[in-house]
Amino acid sequence: MEKVRKTVTVFTGVFNEVETVREVYEKIRDVFEACKDRYDYEHLFLDNCSTDGTLAILRELAARDRRVKVLSYSKNFGPVKTEMMGYRHATGDAVISYEANLKDPPELIPVFLQKWEEGFDVVYGVRKKTGDTFVMGLMRKLYYRIVAGVSSEDLPADAGSFRLVDRKVVNELVELDDYKPYVRGLITSIGFKQTGIPYERRPRPRGRSKSRMGYLVDFAINSMISYSILPMRICTFLGLGIAAISFLMCLVYIILKFSVWRAQIPAVAGLIVLFLLFSGIQLVFLGIIGEYVGAIHSQVRRKPYVVIREKINMD
Repeated sequence: MEKVRKTVTVFTGVFNEVETVREVYEKIRDVFEACKDRYDYEHLFLDNCSTDGTLAILRELAARDRRVKVLSYSKNFGPVKTEMMGYRHATGDAVISYEANLKDPPELIPVFLQKWEEGFDVVYGVRKKTGDTFVMGLMRKLYYRIVAGVSSEDLPADAGSFRLVDRKVVNELVELDDYKPYVRGLITSIGFKQTGIPYERRPRPRGRSKSRMGYLVDFAINSMISYSILPMRICTFLGLGIAAISFLMCLVYIILKFSVWRAQIPAVAGLIVLFLLFSGIQLVFLGIIGEYVGAIHSQVRRKPYVVIREKINMD
């Protein structure tokens, strides 16, 4: 009796990746060609309205390989929503997310599959080297540790989006209603048996990153407020501390005023400095609260999540 082969979905988000998208397809194809006796696969590309010919290449690949499937958006909805859309449209028994920058080694996929066969439901890559510049690599490591430190979940450090997720985890993931999801955190929250595989990320071979500093800052803030109320707690306790210190200062001043009549009144410049300090702290507190309110606002208003303009080979 012929053994039933499992199906694996690999999805890749793309935006103006004309220099790498064909090689991404070929490398994933070669990985599964080596294990075609055990697995069928499909490669889902999610195009964020590319303007450089990326979609034309995807149409060409899809025309000669039915395993290539394409969703093209009406505009650039960003990588965060694209990642969730990959899980929503994957049909495989396991789902692997793979970025178009070729920084993650595709030869690690067989290791993911082996761990999956051993019973792990989530297998994620742990970046021992990021393939970035020294400054950016340091910032990433610091970011991962801050998010893990403030989170109420045990988030794995240095784990990016390169991972394999079992179908039962995917089914739970796509049921979650989050307008701006932090997918790494959501997968950790779902639970099941998870393990990490250390690896060294490579420098990007061609092209340039589409992730600007504004997106990176927004992503970092979203990941923090999604899994922790610690920033608001800090505001609360710091506010209480400042109030207590202010009360003690007033009390000391009153004592000195009545016990030593000639005590000097603090200079106006000092009062101005204190006023500006407390005003700045208040504005920071309001900004932190505003981030949480903004997240609630986005969730409640329910703007279009992603609008799909074209589907290719999505039978």
